[in-house]
Amino acid sequence: MKSLSGSKCKTLFMVLLFSYAVWVLSVANALAQDAPQYTPEEYNASQAIAAEADAAKKAEMIVNFVKTYPKSTLKEYITSDFQAALKKLEDERKWQQVIAAGRLFLSAIPGDPYTVALVAEGYSQTKNYSQFVVYGEQIYKSNPSGNLAYGLAKAYQTMNNQAKFLEWAQKTVAALPDNYEMLLGLAVGYGDLNRTAESEKYARQCLKVIQAEAKPETTSEEDWTKYKNHTLMACYYIIGNAAFTKQDFTGAIKNLESSLQYNPRNDRAYYFLGESYWQMRNTNQALKNYAKAYLLGGAVATPAKLKMENLYKSTHKNSLVGLDKVIAVAKSELK
Repeated sequence: MKSLSGSKCKTLFMVLLFSYAVWVLSVANALAQDAPQYTPEEYNASQAIAAEADAAKKAEMIVNFVKTYPKSTLKEYITSDFQAALKKLEDERKWQQVIAAGRLFLSAIPGDPYTVALVAEGYSQTKNYSQFVVYGEQIYKSNPSGNLAYGLAKAYQTMNNQAKFLEWAQKTVAALPDNYEMLLGLAVGYGDLNRTAESEKYARQCLKVIQAEAKPETTSEEDWTKYKNHTLMACYYIIGNAAFTKQDFTGAIKNLESSLQYNPRNDRAYYFLGESYWQMRNTNQALKNYAKAYLLGGAVATPAKLKMENLYKSTHKNSLVGLDKVIAVAKSELK
């Protein structure tokens, strides 16, 4: 067996030495990665936060911790600990404390989804809707849902912010197409803006949904009947009014009559029935419906009286003699 020459032995030794150096370096790196990535001071501060039972004080300590150790790897753990404390306040329904502690925490760690959601819930529960929508919209950006859109729509409706209500009601029905409450709100809202096509579209959708809807288990028969009748009345009225606007007087009469089946004292329905019958040259029906709109004394009473008198005079030699009989018949039918 041949022995290695001196130069070959030296080369082999250098290779072994290099391999050993690489191994030592890799072990050192592994140990460095396994070693704590925080100072003893950081660890002690995090333990003090964990030991604090009061959520508000805990949040204050977290703010100071983040200011002192902005790159600490322990933030994940103190966030989890704070969320547990905030959940306890939620369970105890201490909403003002949830809001105060949550906002303080978010000043240090902004955008934490769990905390934002609980702060939003706190504002909702305390009926502070102007703040609820701020945090609610923030949640929706990262986690959109039909239920959250519904909550935001209801909040804006309560705040009488019609533009934002319509925006969020549309998002609601896009996700929850059978939400008849929002469909009706859209139909009425667009009607108030004289956007007839959109108003009619949502009224028809609402009509289809509400006719097929079963009574919710938590609603009494009386309340459900009242709500459903109101919704049907409104939908038929909106569709009838849209037909009148398009000069579809036959369609207007059909839907306005349907509306009156659910509320026989809808003065506006009688007024537009009068208008529609007048356009159809049905004088007697026009007079009777104008008379009913007048007798109900609502917002259209004055124009209804004027239309009724002018139409009667145009067919009775400019005289109002006998109009009292028309009014008497209308009054008897309203009872």
